[in-house]
Amino acid sequence: MSTQLFQTAVNASRDPFKPGVMGRQLQMKLTEISRLDKNIRKQTNMHFQLKYQREQIARDLHDGIGSQLTHLISRLDLLAYNHKEMECQLAALRDFAHETVEQLRETIWVLHQPELTYGQLTERMRGLLTRISCDMDCPKIKITAYGESTALLAPQLATSLFRIMQEGVNNAIKYASSTNISVCLATDEKSLTLLISDDGKGFNVERAALGYGLLNIKRRAEELNGSFGITSSADGTDILVEFPL
Repeated sequence: MSTQLFQTAVNASRDPFKPGVMGRQLQMKLTEISRLDKNIRKQTNMHFQLKYQREQIARDLHDGIGSQLTHLISRLDLLAYNHKEMECQLAALRDFAHETVEQLRETIWVLHQPELTYGQLTERMRGLLTRISCDMDCPKIKITAYGESTALLAPQLATSLFRIMQEGVNNAIKYASSTNISVCLATDEKSLTLLISDDGKGFNVERAALGYGLLNIKRRAEELNGSFGITSSADGTDILVEFPL
């Protein structure tokens, strides 16, 4: 190599911004870093916007619908006190309003969480099912959960799971004529599964159209790229939902 070519190579290595292979490679790296930095800033901004929207929705629900429902319950109590002949009907309406308030509180609680652990979700489910069980002797409801309790879940996934569990259990209570209902959750690093089983009378899945509640479960699963399955026989019904993580 001549002295001139050698000096050119040395200069290029010292100043990578000069035209040449090394200069072009460095420019490509800087361009890629700049692009990644912009994407990170964009995602961070979207995260804060979504967090603000969740908090705003939670406040609106609490201050608007929550206050109205509380006022409605107070009015129903007053009407029941003044109209003894309508006490049973008004008590049923009051209980329905109380149940709606509880569901609203669960929704607000989820919306307030930037992240939830799997353990927090399962305990919240356990609390709801315990309250439901206290109001009736049959069916018996139990919940079991397998997996790491500290695993983090996105609020949207946690909300969908909670609502699916509610809908599945309510369907079993209303229509299955069952004596036992089981809710089972399991999670690992790849997926989260929810199984709702009852020992009721079952129905013909192929002939019967899915009702609004089951369609809601199916849609909630599909919205988060999850799968929905249902099997039923004279021995009972199983609803299986699985979400990728």
